[in-house]
Amino acid sequence: MKRILLLAMVLVVFTLVACGGTEEVAVECREDEIVYYQPEDDLFDIINHGVDVYEHHVEIIEDDPIFTMQSLPPHIIQLIDGSSFHPEAPFGHDFLTYLTISHWDFEGNRQQGHMIVAEEIGREVLEIFEEIFHAGFPIERMKLIDFYNALDYYSMADNNSVAFNFRTIAGTSTLSRHAFGMAIDINPIQNPYIRGDTIWPAAGAEYIDRGNIRAGMITRGCPVYTAFTSRGWIWGGNWTSPRDYHHFERR
Repeated sequence: MKRILLLAMVLVVFTLVACGGTEEVAVECREDEIVYYQPEDDLFDIINHGVDVYEHHVEIIEDDPIFTMQSLPPHIIQLIDGSSFHPEAPFGHDFLTYLTISHWDFEGNRQQGHMIVAEEIGREVLEIFEEIFHAGFPIERMKLIDFYNALDYYSMADNNSVAFNFRTIAGTSTLSRHAFGMAIDINPIQNPYIRGDTIWPAAGAEYIDRGNIRAGMITRGCPVYTAFTSRGWIWGGNWTSPRDYHHFERR
């Protein structure tokens, strides 16, 4: 088992290259450069069981908090096309908006994240996250799903908070509210998806006792719950089955 684990980890290769890119790998933009990596099937098992193979650049932001929206920049359109954005989507790029959002991480550092949501709710989402920010609620990271090949299980296992992804609801042929930029997931590890004996991501098993409240958990009446539900959003934690504690959606 150890040999298989080591082999899988070796398959994860990080290479710094200039922006411009290839269509065969996931990409992560960092200003004037992109980090490329090619996930392998075995990588899911490694990440989902608590082995951290991602290298995260932590930057302490000292400027004023930022909460802005804009049309999708050209480099973001290039990033999402064929990944989270598909030709069969019944809308164009102008249906969406690109958000820059300040948030606190679990170490108390102020970070700058990004999300893509439907343009019509962009201002509302900024208001929600500004409220969450001022309440001091921690969000581990906030990166586009395209950094994970648009695959939820990579993003969730990395405790990433995310919005737009043109995809169906797991196990169905029905488009998710994420497909329309009308759903947001926050801290999936502290707020796992639970259906029967299934816990997703696996690291979320530590948080299935919702009475044992710890940092990053979403509960009724907490700042995250209030910020969303007071504006008409639905919380997956109120569902009977599945319980989707990290999920909020707008109708």
